[in-house]
Amino acid sequence: MIVINNIQLDNAVWTDEYDYQGVAEQTERALNGAQHIEKTAIVGRPITIESALEAAALYIALFEHSQTELAAFDITIRGTTFNVVWDHSQKPVTGSPLQYFSDSEPTHFENITLRLKTV
Repeated sequence: MIVINNIQLDNAVWTDEYDYQGVAEQTERALNGAQHIEKTAIVGRPITIESALEAAALYIALFEHSQTELAAFDITIRGTTFNVVWDHSQKPVTGSPLQYFSDSEPTHFENITLRLKTV
């Protein structure tokens, strides 16, 4: 289970848990042809959460949280807590209404993606 700001995401999945670059590497050659390789661990990592379908109230709460919370906060994934910020270098929360209504609010959102970064 994933919890963000006391909002439980029972159907969400952490999609990039094992798909990120944790080490940076730079390679160059010396004048004598010897190769110099420098490596360092990258501090922080992306956390992308995806869900196929959620209630509109839950989606709107997450969307509003992403627009108002600029400081770091905690997210819990399967009992492990991470200190994160919303990734505003791209849209931090995306999704689309399951159905479009001419004069009322949608009841559900689909294809939801949440983008965060650890700090």
